[in-house]
Amino acid sequence: MAPQGARAREDAGTSSDRFGGSRLAEVEIYTPTGVVAGVTARVPLSTEGPDLSEPLAIGDARWYPLDGGKPTNRGDVRLQPDEILLLVTDEPDMTVHMNLYAITIEVGPYRISASIAMLPGFDPDRALTRPGGSFIPLRDATIELLGRPEIAPAERVHIHVNRYAAERVTSSLVLGFYFPGAQFATAPEAVSVA
Repeated sequence: MAPQGARAREDAGTSSDRFGGSRLAEVEIYTPTGVVAGVTARVPLSTEGPDLSEPLAIGDARWYPLDGGKPTNRGDVRLQPDEILLLVTDEPDMTVHMNLYAITIEVGPYRISASIAMLPGFDPDRALTRPGGSFIPLRDATIELLGRPEIAPAERVHIHVNRYAAERVTSSLVLGFYFPGAQFATAPEAVSVA
């Protein structure tokens, strides 16, 4: 999996001119064929409405192919919204007084085991609110490459998964509104041991 960190921070200083001098965010973007790591002038995530209606520009991009090829520098690239399965940023979502639930999601060639934050008392059958954006935030995620156990899983603190690309979801919650089109399996709820 792609490394995140020092290289992007070094490159951020050289990229700001191309992005209008604004603060750059380090990103990792997981696509169906590999991972792109680089910097962007905007992290296009919102919980208020649709995200990514146009291509996302990534500067100083490094490409890590899933086919076993060598990583390459790609310079500046633009990714189409439907190519983005997972997006990793350094910026955490603000979650106050949230309950965390275990969730496993299969999206493209990846399996993500993580925690999803919900308000206390969340009942998906009676909830009036629905996700408004294309991406669902998760935390404490482990990203595995399906069918490739020889590749070490990536551990990330904050990720966002494209909810429309999810193929299979395992959770103790019923999350049909969160991941339309996915197959669901129910995981047993964790029981507190006193």
